Formats: sequence, structure tokens, C-alpha cells
Amino acid sequence: MERNLKEFKCVLENKIKNSNKVFIAPHSNVDFDAIGAAIGMAEICKSFGKAVVLIVDDRIFTMTAGIRSIYEPALEMYTVLKSSEISKCRTEDDLLITVDVNKTNLIPADLKDQLSTFSHIVILDHHKEDENTISTDSKFIDITSSSTCEMITRLFRLFNLPINQVLAKTFLAGIFLDTNKLQKNASKGTLEIAAKLISRGVSIQDVNDLFVEDFENDRKVQHLIDGTEFIPYSIHNVAIIISKQNPYTFYTQVELAKAADYLLQYKVDASFAIGRIGEDQIGISARSLGGMDIAAIMHEFNGGGNEHSAAAKVFGTTDVKLVRAQLLKLICRDDYYTVTGSLLDTEVQNQKNTVNGENDAEKKKVLS
Repeated sequence: MERNLKEFKCVLENKIKNSNKVFIAPHSNVDFDAIGAAIGMAEICKSFGKAVVLIVDDRIFTMTAGIRSIYEPALEMYTVLKSSEISKCRTEDDLLITVDVNKTNLIPADLKDQLSTFSHIVILDHHKEDENTISTDSKFIDITSSSTCEMITRLFRLFNLPINQVLAKTFLAGIFLDTNKLQKNASKGTLEIAAKLISRGVSIQDVNDLFVEDFENDRKVQHLIDGTEFIPYSIHNVAIIISKQNPYTFYTQVELAKAADYLLQYKVDASFAIGRIGEDQIGISARSLGGMDIAAIMHEFNGGGNEHSAAAKVFGTTDVKLVRAQLLKLICRDDYYTVTGSLLDTEVQNQKNTVNGENDAEKKKVLS
């Protein structure tokens, strides 16, 4: 990874130096990893003396308190525009960098129609590519990385840029989000990066505090979790979450992600949270311990991700139950499962032992 990242660092440096100004776009419905990576990339571009514009369509009141605490200071440090506004300040030599996203259907809405106007586009992401991936030769997509904030932290080291306490907290929040606080998809390298960020004066409690929600928001997520349905398929256990009390309740993508993350503490191979995130838009957040290819399943809904974390948006409907029914048809298919996770291995062995025990009992009956 490090060698490839070094090559990407050279490409990125060349693109930044030869640009007029740099536009940086995280995915829609920003989370800690997306906004943290965007801020980190902005600091890299500023180190070369370039003007930076962040493209964020999300309204502040839809963000969690923790994300707002990171995003609001960014409003004072950088120019932040909606995707519908950037055409007013564009020049021919501007550079576009997308972070924590590589697909056209997940970037800010009006940016998709303007992609062809950028002669240079760079992608930094850790989600799988598909036919919706933005067309560019200048990209670094590493699905083995825990998060884009981990990749940004490594880039800071390669560029020999200092990481102050505020940036360390921002990057660590992104890593914590995508690793469920270092409990999944955290490699030895991830832990080393986290330790170095903590050494910048950030405590674990400082970062955990970003994830603390007010009582009403917490209850909203818990009410959603109350609608969990556990579905056993052969050796595979899946949890699907929808709001049974009120299927038309609006949620943020972050709230759906929290609900899906919560279910991983139980014996499930994958969890899916489904809810309305817009007037005619359903969101799906998927999490897995590694036994199910949730990225491939989300791809069926024009979404994506990796083996541990994925998501999708379904446009043109408010019917949560319809989306649930479509999801059920997909998770019944054996080709989305891999018997690699420890939970699956244990369950397979248990079933074999049960079968062997039953066979032994039958043999004893015959002999007697």
C-alpha cells in the first residue's frame, strides 16, 4: 500500500501544483470520515498555496452534533459552496478532488452534471469501484484501508505536514466511525495510525464525545432498532431494521449507520438499516463482520462500499417495506456469502457436530 500511496502522492502533488484552485467534494450526507478527509485534503492543497473550495450540499441542521462541531469551524477556514453554486467561480484549470467517494450517484447532486467540465479529477477513497465510478486515471482507491481518514493521515506523513491536535481529533473520528471504534476492519497499520494521532494530545474520550448524541436523537435511533427482524438463512444470520412504529419517519444516513452498527454486537453476519432520508428517497446502511458481500448487495441498489461497510440510496419511492422486500430477495442468494468469518466457521462446525451426533445416535439404534 505504502509504495502505491507514494506514487499517488506524486500524482496528487503534480495535479495540485498545476491547478488554478481546487474543489474538494466528499459524498452527500457527510459523515466523520468524509468531512475529515475533505478537511485534510484542503490542508494539503493549502500547503501549496492553492485556493480551496469545499462542495457540501448538506444542511447543517441535518448533521449530528459531533459532525457539526467539526464542520462549523471549517466554514470559517475554507470557502464552502453547494454544488449548484460552483459554476459561478469555475476556471478552466481548476482541479476536482473527491474524497471518501468514487461514484457519480453519491457525490453532491449538481456536481454530477459538471464532471465533464473539469479537465483534471482526482479520487481518494476506500470503497469498491463499479460502473458508476467517476472516470479518471488519477485515483487511489484502497479497499484494504479502514477509512479515507487513515489514508489522509498517511499522506500527511508523506508530505511531511504537521498534524495539530484539532486535525488529529478530526482524523481519528473518521477512523473510529468506519472501524466501529477500532472493533472491526482495523489492521495493525490502522492501530499504529490511531496511536500516532492520539500522541498529538487527543484522548479517546475526546473522540468518543463526538459520537454522543442528545437524548431525543438517541431515542430516535433506539426506536428504529426496536423494529429489528433477525432472519436466519441456513448458516447465515441477518438483521434487517425498519421503523415499524412509523415507516415514514425521516432519518439521516448517519442514524441508519448507527442502527446497523449497533446490531453487529449480536450474532449476525450482516445488518441492514432501511429508512426514509428524503421526500422520495430511501436510504440503506449495511454492515458486516466479513461473512457477506454487502458491497455487492448495495451495488444492486446503485450503491457500494466494502466488505464491512456499505450503503445505497433508492430514489423515487417512499415505500420502506418495498425496499425491504427487494433486499430480502437478494440476501437469500448464496453467492453473496463467503464462509470466512469466525462466526460462520463456528456455526458451520456446530452444524457438522450436530449432524455427526445425530448419525452416531442412529448407528447406536441400529446396533442395539
